[in-house]
Amino acid sequence: MRKKKKKNNNLIIFILSIILVLSIVSIIKFSNVFNNNENNNNKNNEINDINEENDKSKDNNEKPKNEFEKLSYYKSENLNRYLAFQEKNKDYSIEKIVTYVNIGLDYEFYSHVNNADMSKGILVLMNKYNKLSEDYTPNDLEEIDSKYFINGNTLVRNLKKEAKEAFEMLSYDSIQNGTPVYGQSAFRPYSMQESLYNRAVSNYGQKQADIDTARPGFSEHQTGLAIDVSSTKGGNMLSFDKTESFNWMNENAHKYGFILRYKKETTDITGFMYESWHYRYVGVKVATDMHDNYPDLTYEEYYTRFIENK
Repeated sequence: MRKKKKKNNNLIIFILSIILVLSIVSIIKFSNVFNNNENNNNKNNEINDINEENDKSKDNNEKPKNEFEKLSYYKSENLNRYLAFQEKNKDYSIEKIVTYVNIGLDYEFYSHVNNADMSKGILVLMNKYNKLSEDYTPNDLEEIDSKYFINGNTLVRNLKKEAKEAFEMLSYDSIQNGTPVYGQSAFRPYSMQESLYNRAVSNYGQKQADIDTARPGFSEHQTGLAIDVSSTKGGNMLSFDKTESFNWMNENAHKYGFILRYKKETTDITGFMYESWHYRYVGVKVATDMHDNYPDLTYEEYYTRFIENK
């Protein structure tokens, strides 16, 4: 009987031992699973934190540093000038501020002058902030045929070859249409422009002369790309906008690569009075784009936005 009881006790102890061992094993496994989950959570949290930091960094890199930078024609070196100009012109749009400063309009006319960028070819910008040297003369000047020019004025009948050929086609077609356009004054060298300007100063004073006549070295006529026109062989340049020929030019000049350079109410940008007779050759592509898509822009504005940094 005692032996049997002893056997039972041993069996119970054995069973309890097994249960204890299994319990310990289960506890260890659960602990490992918990720790692994905790580690994974920590790692996931770390990864999320890194991703968030990267996203923030990416956002910071993509956001413009200032409101002007979003424009394709923004110049970082002009930032302080943009800010100063904006302070004085709070009602101006961002586009207008950047455009005007890039042109140079935050400075007085004929101050902060640069050499004209002749690498632009027929698209060179000539105005009161860009000048040509005294000895500059285009090397491909050609004389416009007399049938497309007013009587006389033989000293100012030349244009650069490309512009000359385009103008002769324009003049021929305008004559065929019954709305003739003749050249009246084309290329003028520095010395001739100097004489014209000095005479204007003598007659009207410098302030008025600067609105009417370019200073020597600053005239588009010296590039061989500009021409003053008339609707008669006798010359009526100053009343050109009263003629049907002027209306024809408004509708057709761009087809030959010419733009009206000094439009009404643009003196604050160009520095020159309205000149219905002064046309500038820029090529068919640019002239047509300006005519069709940007009819209100001056060449200064168009050049700054679409040509200067291309």
